[in-house]
Amino acid sequence: MNRETSAGGIIVSFRKGQAYVLLMKDMKGLWTFPKGKIEEGEDLQQTALREIEEEVGVKRLTFISELTPVMYWYFRKGAIRKTVHYFLFRSTTLQKVQPQTEEGITEAKWVPWGEASGIIGYPKTNRPLLREAAEKLKK
Repeated sequence: MNRETSAGGIIVSFRKGQAYVLLMKDMKGLWTFPKGKIEEGEDLQQTALREIEEEVGVKRLTFISELTPVMYWYFRKGAIRKTVHYFLFRSTTLQKVQPQTEEGITEAKWVPWGEASGIIGYPKTNRPLLREAAEKLKK
């Protein structure tokens, strides 16, 4: 069985008392969170920060919390068991986003937290992540 490990992040920012989450539209046209494969010498959090900067152009983030890893299967020349380690980060501003179009990311935007669950793709994994992140933010 082939295995793959990635890391990514849920990025939150606050403006005038309103929470926003950064979403990006992937190559399948679904709204999701930035993530990617680990490069040699990186730990999971470093990977998440690098992938966020590469995929949506956002940097200078503050770590808030680890989130529960997501596991799923996908198929590419056979079955692959993928584990994605997510981290919750905060941006002090609603930074300008720059989608990495060469990776198939067509759009990225800050979405009011309450609207994110309604548009997010991969709801079996991403909605629980949003709920967990919301719980962590309450603490």
